[in-house]
Amino acid sequence: MISTATTPPHLARLAVLAGHFGDTIPNDEFGTAEQNLPWAADFAGPAWGDVGRGYLKAAERHGYVKANRQMHEFSPLIREDLYLAADDADIRAFCDRRVKECARLMQNGGMVSGLNECCLVATRYGLAWPVPDEVEECELIAWSRRLVCKLWWRRQIRTLQAREVGRLARVRGQVAKYRQAYIDDWNLNRYRAAQVRNLETLEQVVATNEEGQEYTLAQLAELGPSNLTNRRHELMVRMRGFEEVAEGRGHVGEFWTFTLASRWHRMRWIQRANKPVKNSRWKGADPKQAQEWLCKLWSQIRACMARNGIRIYGFRVAEPHHDGCPHWHLLVFMHPADRDDARRICSRYLLKDDPNEPGAKKYRFDAKAIDPAKGTAAGYVAKYIAKNTDGANLNEQDDDSGLDMAQGAERVRSWANSWKIHQFQQIGGPSVTVWRELRRLWAQSEPGLQADLFGNQTVEAAGQAADKGDWASFVEYMGGPTLPRDARPARPAYWTECEDLDPETGELLPGTTCYGDPARGQVFGLWIWERTGGTDQARERPCLTRFYRWEIEHRKPKQREVPVLSRSDDDLAGVKGVPSWLKELAGRLSGQGQGIAARWSCPFSGAAALDLCQ
Repeated sequence: MISTATTPPHLARLAVLAGHFGDTIPNDEFGTAEQNLPWAADFAGPAWGDVGRGYLKAAERHGYVKANRQMHEFSPLIREDLYLAADDADIRAFCDRRVKECARLMQNGGMVSGLNECCLVATRYGLAWPVPDEVEECELIAWSRRLVCKLWWRRQIRTLQAREVGRLARVRGQVAKYRQAYIDDWNLNRYRAAQVRNLETLEQVVATNEEGQEYTLAQLAELGPSNLTNRRHELMVRMRGFEEVAEGRGHVGEFWTFTLASRWHRMRWIQRANKPVKNSRWKGADPKQAQEWLCKLWSQIRACMARNGIRIYGFRVAEPHHDGCPHWHLLVFMHPADRDDARRICSRYLLKDDPNEPGAKKYRFDAKAIDPAKGTAAGYVAKYIAKNTDGANLNEQDDDSGLDMAQGAERVRSWANSWKIHQFQQIGGPSVTVWRELRRLWAQSEPGLQADLFGNQTVEAAGQAADKGDWASFVEYMGGPTLPRDARPARPAYWTECEDLDPETGELLPGTTCYGDPARGQVFGLWIWERTGGTDQARERPCLTRFYRWEIEHRKPKQREVPVLSRSDDDLAGVKGVPSWLKELAGRLSGQGQGIAARWSCPFSGAAALDLCQ
């Protein structure tokens, strides 16, 4: 046997490829040494270009047995001709192929039979696509249109891509404090690329109204909550407003933290050793499943509070632990007499999951009373709001990542995007959509709005408060923080544009989406109670807040001239083909090297998605 301790590096590498570097253990499931290279290339398939180099290094260092087992860890990312860690161009090409395949099946098999065949195609790649036994024809049409839509396939595959790569990184212990905090680097880079791609698209789409005013969607997006600064400011205004409402009503504030049991955490932090280690109690759950479990517990807590007559209002913030497992921070307000009961209810439900594990009573539920002498309630959560948006005004280092707050906030946003986790949630209070629509109405209307609001002075006062950014007064004018939304004086109004007439009845048919589903509608204004007579004569009337109709046009940017460089096409494309020494040596050993290279002609990537020997 050739040993790397007594041979030069290039001979050691040849020995690895020749299958002489390490024999497989007895009864090992991966076969003999001579079968390793063909097996690995065939198993990796479209991923061979990314993981092949890492496989060779792992085999050289540790032998084929360990290299093969590490290769097997990548199986969740390899699904026939789909490699989930591929770049976006490969994903687009894959989706185009699937659209053509589904279109061919639909054309040859008919509606029902074609849908069943397409369902098998989706299942083949891990996409859930259930087809019920009894469905309406319009639903079948909508499903069939999705299966032949490349945009639908891209959305599904990108979601699957983010979650599966994230799961693998967590299994391998890469997502942890001072390693890749909150989210793996691959998903972070994917998020950055998506942000750049989305901004380019928004800059190329122009909206034009009836008066000829033109704006790009990028300009319009900067004016709303999509702008991180605007989002942070609005959240802080609303939180401070709830605090003022509580002060006026004599309510008390509570700052709660909900943490999950250890079985949801992949890693744990060893304080004395100052390093993260894998958690032996982990049951394989990902952050999305952990968030769903927290939402389920919270719905049970809210229901129990409602049965006991406890009404709370405030905000919830979801943020990740260093290993990506979510936990919640809640700033809530309530009547002083309800404080103890509310704490007992939360503790009881949060301790239902593995209540006897060490530290459960100490860490699972933490409650702190807001002391005005030590600071405002909004000040308690200001850090968490900034940490989960843009990290502004925090001149300190993020404890979990070792980065500054702005870089840590980017990783948190990537975490929320990859796992589809809603970071901020208002608890109680009036609809923020009504708040935004009233601000829009006041910003673009002339003075004297009483006629426009049908004599409802309450809504007029709420609009003036919204225009001043006074969330506390807005809440009080809208009926207080705990009034049910259907009992408030104003609510959002949605409309769907009718597209056609029913040929039999002459009735206008409701609008549909591009897939044929009934459209949910768009906000056009508010439904406001008209108060011209007594209470019995009151009725809801629509109030328009959006006065323009916008035509959306995609304008391609002008092509820039690219200077011609005296370099080969392969150099310009950054392509390094399969090394010739690999083809030659593999062909000599097994006679299969050329076949492997022909079947999987993926180039080696300079930056592998997940390095096997990391």
